[in-house]
Amino acid sequence: MRSVPDQSLPPWHGSLTRHLYLAYFRVRFHELDPLSHVNNAVYLNYLEQSAIDHAAAEGYDAATLRPLGGVFIARRHEIIYVRPALENDLLRVTTWPDGMSGARAMRAYQITRVGGDSGRTTPIDGRCDPSNGPDSDDVIVTARTEWAFVDPASGRPRRIPWQVCNAFLRGHEE
Repeated sequence: MRSVPDQSLPPWHGSLTRHLYLAYFRVRFHELDPLSHVNNAVYLNYLEQSAIDHAAAEGYDAATLRPLGGVFIARRHEIIYVRPALENDLLRVTTWPDGMSGARAMRAYQITRVGGDSGRTTPIDGRCDPSNGPDSDDVIVTARTEWAFVDPASGRPRRIPWQVCNAFLRGHEE
């Protein structure tokens, strides 16, 4: 029998992540669909940019990864749309690594609408401790991406270097 996850706990609770990354996006008019909701494809841009920014904040941008033998490319996305976001909403993308093995890295995301915003200022993107993550506001999207670490010259998968795993997940020290 499968156990039901405790809905009172944040989705990153119990993960091996060293920290969460928070990125903020203000919904712009050109990102809307004909129903005045954020277009589904735009969420993918938010997810990818928050993952790239998180890696860069840890010192692993593409220029740093290349000498280690590879770069990350998205292999598969799973996005669950919970409710729409609207023009001028302030959205917070919370992202965290959810496992790394071989050439594969899983990353999870939660996009929430930030409440109580004056509409003028955007919080600063950055890291936070998973045990003290952001308060849950209005959940808009949950998502997961499977990333592949590949050799840029050949396009072939390569094992993720231990130092990269160690930067993002507890328990990967070598």
